[in-house]
Amino acid sequence: MVVALKPELKGYQKEVKLLDGKSVIIRMISTDDKKALVAFHSRLSDESRFLRYHYSKGELTDDDLTNFCNVDYQDSLALVAEKSWTGEKEIIGVGRYYRLPTNTHTAEVAFIVQDTEQKKGIGTQLLKHLAILAWERDIYFFLGMILRENSRMLSILRKSDPQMHQVVDDYSSCTVTFSVEETMFRTPKL
Repeated sequence: MVVALKPELKGYQKEVKLLDGKSVIIRMISTDDKKALVAFHSRLSDESRFLRYHYSKGELTDDDLTNFCNVDYQDSLALVAEKSWTGEKEIIGVGRYYRLPTNTHTAEVAFIVQDTEQKKGIGTQLLKHLAILAWERDIYFFLGMILRENSRMLSILRKSDPQMHQVVDDYSSCTVTFSVEETMFRTPKL
């Protein structure tokens, strides 16, 4: 089902400054982003893809693109981080949440940043803006399924909510639950 972007969300676009002094735009994903998402995905290392998807994810399929770009902006929402440092716009990060059907105040959250742009605060800012939008939609907790070797992701989440609850699922993964409200207020503006 394709849902039109609600008028109040069309304008959701925030310029954020990164740790390296450059700025990116955090904005809502749209169906027009499919080609840019394919290009973004192709720039990800195998390791980054594995850490995000928990398996060796190949190229994005048409179904993947439809799923990623067609969100309802209430129970599912996605943001992109877009740069235009060379004069051409390019997606360099994606963050999203999906409200859990069994707990209406909790959503699964995930994000990924292009390898060459990591450690600049992009993931942190995607998480902060997802939290702001989730809170407005009565989502109070984020849940993430993280590979235990993904220490950078776990560090970002722990900084966003030091009281984050972490449960080891098996030898390779864990489930974390953390406060959306804490994330909104603790995650710094860069």
